[in-house]
Amino acid sequence: MVIALHAERVSGEPQAVRWVVGTDGVATGRVVSAPGSLGGLFADGTLTAGLVEPAAVWLWLRDGMSWRTAGPAVSAAVREALAAPDQWVVEPAPGEVLERVVADLLDGSVGDFVRSHGGSVEASRDGDVVSIHLGGACESCPAADHTLRARLIGELQRRCPDVVELDSHGGRLTLSLG
Repeated sequence: MVIALHAERVSGEPQAVRWVVGTDGVATGRVVSAPGSLGGLFADGTLTAGLVEPAAVWLWLRDGMSWRTAGPAVSAAVREALAAPDQWVVEPAPGEVLERVVADLLDGSVGDFVRSHGGSVEASRDGDVVSIHLGGACESCPAADHTLRARLIGELQRRCPDVVELDSHGGRLTLSLG
């Protein structure tokens, strides 16, 4: 069985890559250890950290290394490791996973939409809870709650199906992973 995946850059973090791939059977959270050659890349220090979301595996490469040279080996190692989902050891980190996914969306299409209307958007995390706040022209816009729900929640649910809305009012949204 061939596992399809592709790499996406992580905005502002040249040592990180988000490997977009289904992670069925692998828990969501911070990677403690992984099977096969992916585990070896953690053990030898090539990879310094990993995070699993339902739609991707985030990996951080050691400083001084290049994704251009290490990428093919990491890609193959991720495919191999995902074929053994029960052999991963993942520490729950719902707040960290949600914070990363929200930041990725705000750096991309969702944030672009808000900025195109003269607005700004910020996210902050307190433990396992992530809060999003619209500012600028969007702060007092009557459509602010709709923007957050239609744009952000829709995208979040595709990547983190267990996202839970805790509170929403006046351009503010508070979320957690269920």
